[in-house]
Amino acid sequence: MTTPIRTTGQLGPVLRSLRKARGWSQAELGRRVGLSQERISAIESRPEKVNLDTLLTLAMALDAELSIGARVQAATAPASGEQW
Repeated sequence: MTTPIRTTGQLGPVLRSLRKARGWSQAELGRRVGLSQERISAIESRPEKVNLDTLLTLAMALDAELSIGARVQAATAPASGEQW
């Protein structure tokens, strides 16, 4: 599953979904990466506060990867007088 993330608000639900897909509690994920359950909860609810190193550690534990690429344009600009 590939999920494009363009805002920090989209990151928390993706991390939560990956964790739940493995059947892990927040405490279990925390144990595997050396963080408390409270810290995992904070990351899932406020992912803008997570640093890149921690995010990569979580991704490795969840057997996920971080990928950055150029956005593919899905639509062209509207013609004169048209709206999106």
